[in-house]
Amino acid sequence: MSKTPVFIGIDMGATHTRLCAIDKEKNIKVINKYKTESIVEPGLVSGLIGVVQRELEEHHLSAERLLIGLPATISKDRTKVLSTPNLSVDQSTFNSLVPTLKHEFNCTVELERDVNLQIAYDTHHLHVEDKLVLGCYLGSGFGFSIWLNGDVFTGAHGVAGELGHIPYGKEGAECGCGNSGCLESLVSGVRLKAAYESQNADYELKDFFNQSYNATFISEFVDNTAKAIATAVNLFDPDIVLLGGGVMDMEGFPFGTLRQQIYKYVRKPLPSEELTLMKATSSSFNGATGAALQALNRK
Repeated sequence: MSKTPVFIGIDMGATHTRLCAIDKEKNIKVINKYKTESIVEPGLVSGLIGVVQRELEEHHLSAERLLIGLPATISKDRTKVLSTPNLSVDQSTFNSLVPTLKHEFNCTVELERDVNLQIAYDTHHLHVEDKLVLGCYLGSGFGFSIWLNGDVFTGAHGVAGELGHIPYGKEGAECGCGNSGCLESLVSGVRLKAAYESQNADYELKDFFNQSYNATFISEFVDNTAKAIATAVNLFDPDIVLLGGGVMDMEGFPFGTLRQQIYKYVRKPLPSEELTLMKATSSSFNGATGAALQALNRK
């Protein structure tokens, strides 16, 4: 029996790694989740080879293209990791990742910034692939991505879209990117968690936005988020802005207030009067699915 060729997307996070394989008709053939630690522990390269081999053999598939998403900045040619603060992997291992997997599976292998996979999924799922779309994903950091002409815009060096690292943050606050005073020192899940932990609270973090005595912090947090997003809107003049991520998905997050504040700061009459704000989709497998779609769509 002949093997079915598939396009494989892998979304590698600090805690979990997810894999999705689709055929040329975009039918999902495999979707699965693994502990990232179990992949990195034996060695990142051998760990990924083992996972992919196992899925290909079990489902009788062959790899046409493999795209791996990482919480990292990626080179313009999408083959090298430039910086990733949240994965404990040395640079030499990252350097060997693409050539080794390419040899092992005899297919094209590319890397991608994880947030770009989310926007690839969202534009497909929401049927807005032909629009200029900005993705704002507020999770541990401030994920931002630009969808232009049917693909992710990566800039001159491959690192476009780092809205979380513009110098609009807490002065002097050190950032994992190497700079200080980045936006993420004011607007991120890390900032939110720090505020929660400083309270010695008797409630869970997931209920933060439901606590009335957090009102002042929440107001400033949402206002800073809106200012950052409005700045991006004024720069890019998009058709659509997607708003999502783990923080915005939390119960009680004032999504309506965020929308109002964004419109407040966006330039009038345009792009304000033509701007569409949409809620991004929420699924832990969106990144892996977006990676598989990107693997299929790229030539």
